[in-house]
Amino acid sequence: MKLPALGGFFTLRMFEIDLDDLGEGIDQEGMSERKTTGTQTVIIISSLILLIVALGLQAGGVMSPSWQVVDIREFRATHYHGLWLDCTRPQLLLHSRNQRPDDLPLHCTYKFDVSATEIIDENIEDIDQNSAAGESEHHQFYGWHKFTLGFMLTAITLASLSLLCGICAPCNSALAVVYAILVALTVFTAVCGDAIFFFAAHRVDSRFVQGLVGTYEQTIGMAFYLHIFGSLISFLALIMASISAYQLLQNSESDRQSPMRELAPLHEPRFARV
Repeated sequence: MKLPALGGFFTLRMFEIDLDDLGEGIDQEGMSERKTTGTQTVIIISSLILLIVALGLQAGGVMSPSWQVVDIREFRATHYHGLWLDCTRPQLLLHSRNQRPDDLPLHCTYKFDVSATEIIDENIEDIDQNSAAGESEHHQFYGWHKFTLGFMLTAITLASLSLLCGICAPCNSALAVVYAILVALTVFTAVCGDAIFFFAAHRVDSRFVQGLVGTYEQTIGMAFYLHIFGSLISFLALIMASISAYQLLQNSESDRQSPMRELAPLHEPRFARV
């Protein structure tokens, strides 16, 4: 009569040991998952920070008129030809020697301004008698300006949408994939805009400005380098976003494939009878 009781005691004891082992295994797996999730969150946050920096640099570059810069000595002025804004700064010799060049005012016009376009067209028609006609050609809103500006504005829009998805990416693996795709499209459109401007700016008709006395060469300004630096930073953000999306997909796939662990029964049938 005591043998079944002893058997039941040993069975319960073995069940308690199995439960302890199972509990330790679950705790270890939970800690591992929390650590992995924390690492992914850090990667996504770092990617978001890089994307914010890239967005600021790209927006600053688009807003700046300093894409092409030329110093026309016969006009005693420095001309800044941007994507949608053109500015002129008089040389320092016309003002007090105590002033710095950056303190001098800028006189700007929009490329899409209708009244300014009419004046430019009149100057170009009278190019033989107007010394400013050659420089006025660079104030026109050409097709490559529009394409470059379109790609860059699209990149800024996609970067803004990427930030919205990236904020929710740690909670949902699908949003992490969407975030990585949007960042990839951001990098692609930004690089396309940089490439269009670079090749168009090195054409002969865009690179040189004809004055009344001489010909002056335009140089690529700080706005281009600012924007392309933002494109490089957004590429780094793409790498980190891709890593986080891959890890989240791997974890989701492993969670779906992991079998459910079954608990041992409280007692065995052979010890149920006395």
